[in-house]
Amino acid sequence: MWFIYEVLLILGFFLYLPRAIARRRLPHRGWSMRLGRYPTSVVNALQGRRTVWVHAVSVGEVLGARPLLTALAQALPDEVLALSTITRSGFEVAATQMAGHGVTIYFPLDLRLCVARALHTLRPRLLLLMESELWPMTIRLAKARGIPIAVVNGRISPRAFSRYQLVRPVIRGMVERVDLFLMQSQVDADRIRALGAAPEKVRVVGSLKWDASLGDRPTPDAIQAMAGRLGLSGQEIVVMAGSTHRGEEVMVLRAYQALRASHQRVRLILAPRYLERLAEVEGLVRQAGFTPVRLSHHTGGEKWQIGIVDVFGQLPLYYGLATVVFIGGSFIPHGGQNPLEACSVGKPVVFGPSMYNFETIAHQLLAHHAARQAASEDELTQFFAELIDNQAEAHAMGRRAQALTEQFQGATQRTLDALQPLLKN
Repeated sequence: MWFIYEVLLILGFFLYLPRAIARRRLPHRGWSMRLGRYPTSVVNALQGRRTVWVHAVSVGEVLGARPLLTALAQALPDEVLALSTITRSGFEVAATQMAGHGVTIYFPLDLRLCVARALHTLRPRLLLLMESELWPMTIRLAKARGIPIAVVNGRISPRAFSRYQLVRPVIRGMVERVDLFLMQSQVDADRIRALGAAPEKVRVVGSLKWDASLGDRPTPDAIQAMAGRLGLSGQEIVVMAGSTHRGEEVMVLRAYQALRASHQRVRLILAPRYLERLAEVEGLVRQAGFTPVRLSHHTGGEKWQIGIVDVFGQLPLYYGLATVVFIGGSFIPHGGQNPLEACSVGKPVVFGPSMYNFETIAHQLLAHHAARQAASEDELTQFFAELIDNQAEAHAMGRRAQALTEQFQGATQRTLDALQPLLKN
């Protein structure tokens, strides 16, 4: 069975390789680390010290892990935190986040040789897998070495649950090796139990992303400084589209064109999820009849209509400038991006029908009338117009969203408490 798994994984890797190279998803040194070979700087940082290995696949998971990483660094000052990721953007954010607090690496390919090399170098005394990062070979080899394993901020989307059920015997063998599942919601807990996790290993602690949203919240002074740099007086209407994917920018641009017919002061800010798509997004803006401006280069002199966020790590600041926010990844079958960064600064958010990656959070926002869910492009345009025209309702939605981010705090401490038996080993 393991031979078949590795053959399928290798085939999938070589099928993906041309696309990854074309899109520059992984720098040269990343390929080496994915084979389990880590640079001298990493090896030297780990020498003679106990290590806790935390794996977070991409930017969203890395940002969500931030409060837990901070708590672990405070609780384990003499140990090294090794934060691994898979995507290039995730690695860049992780490297900034971990500066002076640990090491950042790429996660090895889930092949026996690659994983064995990584475990030999890292020698972790605990492995924490963020959200839904269940890698069978890594789990198997870590368990064989006696390393405790916990899934943290765990979630199982409806889509993933359906797929896992098709191979339940394989999944059961994997989840039985995990020592602890700390899940975001009762629904997630029920799904992991249905896949074979022992009930005593499963706990509901809430989502770390609620805690992370306040930790990343910019100050009013920082937002004001950004507005000044971009030449915004505060009288403009700003539609912000955050973490957009291919196909969504076109929809937002059409909505923007419709809004301009009755709102001449409206500006649009686009923040594509992947920065390697910047040139593509600029081309879409030009096709729509506008001149795109990369906002990191803007100094406040020239007036702009459509700005593009072209650096990582500043999304909450741009959300702070918005009148209304669209959450990307929700009008394609991706499952949505994190809406809480916009909620934390009190902004009304709109997302599309695909939010399964944030199923519980989206449900809570909708149930408290702190967000709107558009079923179509026409409805997206309609919601934009309604929230722009009815500022009282827009502000009320934003206040409700911000209140929820404050109400649902505490997952970090609950997670740390639940991990104590494993941390004492």
